[in-house]
Amino acid sequence: MRAEEISAAGKTLRIKGRKMTQYVDIFELCKREEELEGEVPVKDLPQLCTFLATDRGVIKFAASGEGEIRGLPAATLSMEGDVDMFCARCNKPVTVHIESEAVFRFVKTEAEANALPIEDDEEGEDVAVGSRHFDLEDWVEEEAILSLPRMAVHEDGCEEKPVWEDESEAEEEKRPNPFAVLAGLKTHE
Repeated sequence: MRAEEISAAGKTLRIKGRKMTQYVDIFELCKREEELEGEVPVKDLPQLCTFLATDRGVIKFAASGEGEIRGLPAATLSMEGDVDMFCARCNKPVTVHIESEAVFRFVKTEAEANALPIEDDEEGEDVAVGSRHFDLEDWVEEEAILSLPRMAVHEDGCEEKPVWEDESEAEEEKRPNPFAVLAGLKTHE
């Protein structure tokens, strides 16, 4: 099956391998309630890699058309994968599992998105500007970035001492506290 056959392929299309079809008509995917599954190597997601210790790993995703929600084309994006972040304690790579599932409603322009009532923001769906040439990798990458934890640490402890611990701190602890000296002067009066 060729990548160009996404919209005509029926309900489900599986895209596997190192290079996937990057663009899809998101409005047709929603309307036909199609499903796309695929995987993207982390190394092909440069913005995500700026937050990571290595570019190893794969992000698996599924995009499912949901028809319309409150009058707008909608789709659900589910993604998961293991990525290597920097440990907040030792600064060495630590593998973390990320996953996300979000419902999106699509508009054609940024102006349309801005014109939606504020109450629509409270319903749990994100609003995004879609297109007939919608970039799947960018969509997956953005959701992967939003799924990263604020910080990652080794669960079993780190192999080395923390990066912020050095000899100068140990020397500071050995010096007498200058305020203790002042307190001693006050009691001698």
